[in-house]
Amino acid sequence: MGNMTPNACFVAIDMTRRSDASDGESGSAQTLRRLSSHAAELRERDGRRIARELHDVVGQKLTAVRLELSSLGMAAQPECTHERIDAMVRVLDDALAALRKIASDLRPVMLDDLGLNAAIEWLAREAARNMDIEITVRLGENEPVIDERVATAIYRIVQEALVNVDRHARATDVQITLQARDQGIQLTVQDNGVGFPERAMQKLDGLGLLGARERAVMLGGRLDVGNPPGQGGRMTVWLPLQPPAPKTNPKEVAT
Repeated sequence: MGNMTPNACFVAIDMTRRSDASDGESGSAQTLRRLSSHAAELRERDGRRIARELHDVVGQKLTAVRLELSSLGMAAQPECTHERIDAMVRVLDDALAALRKIASDLRPVMLDDLGLNAAIEWLAREAARNMDIEITVRLGENEPVIDERVATAIYRIVQEALVNVDRHARATDVQITLQARDQGIQLTVQDNGVGFPERAMQKLDGLGLLGARERAVMLGGRLDVGNPPGQGGRMTVWLPLQPPAPKTNPKEVAT
């Protein structure tokens, strides 16, 4: 000890400070993750309420107006009146389509009403039609009873994966598989495109991967991505059927 140089002493102190800083960063990361989880749940809750109001209230009123205009058009005689009414009906049709899309993006009503399997099938059909590609969905015969947060996360991850395929993969075929496994539910999205860039697989940034991983981690799950030889890109997500309840500190989060 008597032979320790000032530099050695300085290094020892510096390493201690780094260790303390590392512990602090770890604690901060956990706090941020809890905050992020809480904020995500609040967004989904608000999205569900707004989507339901758009679908049930605004959508019904627009539909009623459309029906009235159509009946008025059948009763009206002048040709110019028919043309104006037809034009208004087309505008209403566009408004209704936009309304349904906004409501679905906020919160898929089908997810609440018909369950996860039906919601994923609908999402796949819409994506296949819009992207003009083949999308095959393979679901278990019996839909497992899962936590609402897990169902929402799976739906959103499929949504993000299909957006990624559309923007980056240059694929013509997508396979979506959902099955119960290891006391949880496993989602696999496989395409025949160009695969994930190496940088994206290492850091999971960009391409919607970071958001998907955060959704999985917040619920006690995991996400893996890779490029199987000659098969494009593959994303696999596993989530527990019943994740642990979110832990929030009243001093950290104001509800």
